[in-house]
Amino acid sequence: MTAVSRLGLGGSKFGSFANPAPAADSERLVRTALDLGVTLLDTASIYGQGDSERIIGRAIAGRRDAAFVVTKGGQTFSAKYRLLRTAKPLIRAVLARRGGAGNAVTAQRADAISADWRPRVIVASLEASLRRLRTDRVEAFLLHSPPAHVAADAELALALVAARASGKALRIGVSCDDLATLDAALDQPGYDVLELPWDVLTALGKRAETIRARGHLVLAREVVTLQPGLTPAQAVARAIAHPTVDCTVVGTGKPEHLRALAAIARGSAR
Repeated sequence: MTAVSRLGLGGSKFGSFANPAPAADSERLVRTALDLGVTLLDTASIYGQGDSERIIGRAIAGRRDAAFVVTKGGQTFSAKYRLLRTAKPLIRAVLARRGGAGNAVTAQRADAISADWRPRVIVASLEASLRRLRTDRVEAFLLHSPPAHVAADAELALALVAARASGKALRIGVSCDDLATLDAALDQPGYDVLELPWDVLTALGKRAETIRARGHLVLAREVVTLQPGLTPAQAVARAIAHPTVDCTVVGTGKPEHLRALAAIARGSAR
């Protein structure tokens, strides 16, 4: 399995209506990340209506073994938003001329998102992600911000364990939004990856001992937005230094920012 880098590149804005950058720029950014030793690429089935995974899939073609790909499933878009994707190039061109109107589309996205946590649907989501990523496996597949009762669902956990046994997901786990969901995920022995926002990471308490003892892979997210008193560089450095964090995921569209953060990560290697 590809080694996990201390810094990871988040793909939530790849292919988004709110992101004016063309797909080719995002693909180049992913390749730049790999060149810098940033191996972990974090995406999800709903990012960019699936286009984030497509962009990453194209970018890692020919370099698949250099990437540690993390994707997530469980959240879905309405039929209307899925239809919008087919007209995305035209819509984005119109929004660009209006100057930032893409944010208005993104702001309405919450009303178009639903979730389906049935085990067969989650497994189908993984299969669809593999097709978009043009790969036969992902290094990690996570439930995407489920409520606590979903993270605690033993039948769902068993379905993901089976996916891991099949080799389609080398590791499995939960992207948690709160401590209740984290506690539920820790109650399922099959999970071995946790993606946690900064506010949850700073409230772990004795959970940190459990996480370390079980050998969970821990990804930190939202480390910049949830540390508003710090510069992005300071926020990322602080997250990388957290004793429970294995990889800090950042979202940036600028190669120069990525290079600067990658330098911080190299300087703090354990």
